[in-house]
Amino acid sequence: MFRSATIALNAALLLTGLALVAHHGAGAASPDLQLAPGGASAEHRALSPAEDSMLPPGTHQPGIPVRLQIPFPSTHHPQGVTAEVSADPLTPEGNLFVPPDPRTVSWAREDAAPGAGRGTAILTGHVNYVVDGELVVGALSDLAEYAVHRVGQTFTVVLADGRELAYRITGGEQYDKDELAARPELRQELYDQANAFGEGTGRLVLVSCGGAFDSRTGNYEDNVFLFALPVT
Repeated sequence: MFRSATIALNAALLLTGLALVAHHGAGAASPDLQLAPGGASAEHRALSPAEDSMLPPGTHQPGIPVRLQIPFPSTHHPQGVTAEVSADPLTPEGNLFVPPDPRTVSWAREDAAPGAGRGTAILTGHVNYVVDGELVVGALSDLAEYAVHRVGQTFTVVLADGRELAYRITGGEQYDKDELAARPELRQELYDQANAFGEGTGRLVLVSCGGAFDSRTGNYEDNVFLFALPVT
């Protein structure tokens, strides 16, 4: 279920300004998204090779994502989305890296990988961004729309070794960034790296900005999270 009351999409808002998705580590309250301290600590890490070798038969093995393919149409992507995925570390401040090109997506490589048996693989991107003076729609601009209208549908993550992992959308959440900054337990839940989500599987979350655009700060007020589980 999509939590936010601000689910009505407004093209003017989504096409104005810049998106920021940040703070995968500790810090003071701010407009950016924050996670519990220690992004890649004991409870925020991908499975080790030894742990992966003990996954149940038939469980996907993790891999490095290189491309995201969303086949269904949406408001800003009538032909669907095909976006390159880069593998990036957290920033020195412990923030999630957001690629400067809004048409691409970043995988937080210090957390779970797609196909892992537990944890949350995190893909982040801009709603939109100015490139060479032009406002460019981001690959993840329509996450809120997917959460309302596309639950149950599937998309694909292509791995560096050529494998294609299918994921089914299970729902979405939208939170005010100030609320996220003030609630470490909520951030922990959204980005949980400790648990399996189903029959020995990890989940995947696509994260971008959303909600109203604040012209005073140049930021969107919310962050949107779209959750999906692997199709086995």
